[in-house]
Amino acid sequence: MKKHFIAGAMCGAFVMATTSIFASSAVEATIFPSKVTFFLANGLYKEVQLQEGEEVLNYSNKAYVPLCLFAESSSALVKYTQASPETDNKHIIHIHYDAEEALLEQTSNAAGNKPLEDSKELQLQDMLVSLLLPHMKEKLAEVYSDVISIPPVVNPDSVDVKSIKRVAAFRGFDFLITIDAQPIVGPHIPVGEDVLTYRISPAGVELKNFEHLRGPNKDDFLPNYQNLLK
Repeated sequence: MKKHFIAGAMCGAFVMATTSIFASSAVEATIFPSKVTFFLANGLYKEVQLQEGEEVLNYSNKAYVPLCLFAESSSALVKYTQASPETDNKHIIHIHYDAEEALLEQTSNAAGNKPLEDSKELQLQDMLVSLLLPHMKEKLAEVYSDVISIPPVVNPDSVDVKSIKRVAAFRGFDFLITIDAQPIVGPHIPVGEDVLTYRISPAGVELKNFEHLRGPNKDDFLPNYQNLLK
């Protein structure tokens, strides 16, 4: 097995569930091939693709995950200060956790995050997407009418909530929600990708911005569905 030597406590320092104290400043460890999945709040998880230099290591039959990888996968930021007389000759590691950003990430269907179980946040998000579906379908039918012969379909599970912003002050019931939609036709043939921003207030729902990102791509249509393209 390949071996690594761990020295010091730079940003690649390692963290584990149980606390260990090392008597020496350098230890010998072996690479521990692993699949790392971070289970977040609200029933979501994120499987991490380990890059070179981010290997999980084994020391004394315990697995160690890079601290930066652990923190950033949990929506935190690691800041490192090298040991000096001003720090009592100790390395300083600060982990900054942004609760608001983490909540937004964990309650959205961002790429790489998949719901494992139901939650109040997921229920509210899915309810909101369901209420916006008629508005999305109306707009997308208009947009794609020049390129396909039938209106596209938008499935709720193919809609990603990118951001939600309260326009007014705290507890003001005026919101902007930006969503990414990937409409389809026929047997789940993708016709494009679009980003829509709606304003939701007591006055109702208003489309504030629309951006067509891509599609349709003729190569996505099987020969017997080519007639759907204009």
